Parts: sequence; C-alpha cells; structure tokens
Amino acid sequence: MNLRIKKKTLPGAFTLIELIMVIVIIGIIAMIALPRIAGFAMIQFSGALKKITQNVRFVQQIAIAKHTNCRIIFDETIDTYAAEEESPQGSNAWVAIPDPFTKANLTVNFRIDPYYNGINITAANFGGGATLRFNWEGIPQNATGTNLSSDGWVNFIYKGNNSTLYVNPNTGRVRVE
Repeated sequence: MNLRIKKKTLPGAFTLIELIMVIVIIGIIAMIALPRIAGFAMIQFSGALKKITQNVRFVQQIAIAKHTNCRIIFDETIDTYAAEEESPQGSNAWVAIPDPFTKANLTVNFRIDPYYNGINITAANFGGGATLRFNWEGIPQNATGTNLSSDGWVNFIYKGNNSTLYVNPNTGRVRVE
C-alpha cells in the first residue's frame, strides 16, 4: 500500500517583522533623500546666478574686444534680461549680442526658461535705471553713458532665497552676495 501524506501549503505572505523592516528602510531612505531634494532649489538658484555673472562679464569683454558700447537691460516686470551692442559705434542703434553657446540672442526670460523658471528680478539700479552699460574700455555706466559712481546692482529671489549681483563702478568686477 502506497500512502502519501499531503502537506498543506499556505499562500505566500509577509511576516509582521518583514513588513516592519521594509517600513524602517523606507523611512531611513526618506530621511536621507528629503534634505537633498530641498537643497536642489538653492543649487538651481546658484547656477542661475553664475550664469548671470558670466553673461555680464561676457558683455563687458565684447565691449572691450569690439571697441563699442554694450548694455544689458534688466526688466523686473517680466523677469528678463537682454544683451545688446551699439552698432555702429556712436549711432545709438542697438543690436542683440549672440549667446556664445547657442548663437541665439543673449536674452534670458526666467518665466519660461526650463532651467531657471521661477527666478524673479525684484529690482535693479545702475545709476538710476535698470540698464547696465559698458563703454569700449569696459567701464560700467548707466543707460545714458555716465560712469557709475557707486556699485550697480540687481536683486534676484527664488523660492525664498534672495541674492544681489553687484557691479563695481571702477573695474566692472561682478560679485554676488
């Protein structure tokens, strides 16, 4: 006689200890990841400020290299800035400066830019206006061509973080605070 004993199998399930361990591991990962995710906003803002600083220096170098006047117009009402050069020199006719990487006009709109969306230009003052101009020697001026007598500045805010870009009136050195 051939007797077989059948074992009763239970459907696969997790034990309470396994569930608790998974919850603990997820909690540890969340505690590590959340502060890093929150820091991305500051990294993005810092990157935008570096780009703006580089663009100001680039426009100054164009003015020196081409022996012409160049300017950057900051518009806080629509959160944009655009770079232009006077062509020909002394004509008061302004043409867009091309971006050295994209070859498109050097214009940044923070409302639609995929990398820097949400950055606001809250105020700008370069000798009484929102236009920073460089003469052919690279000296910072206001919109009318008068040399700056004190630091020119433009203020930016992004997700509660506030920074100001300053331009030295003598050298055109750019710093962010």
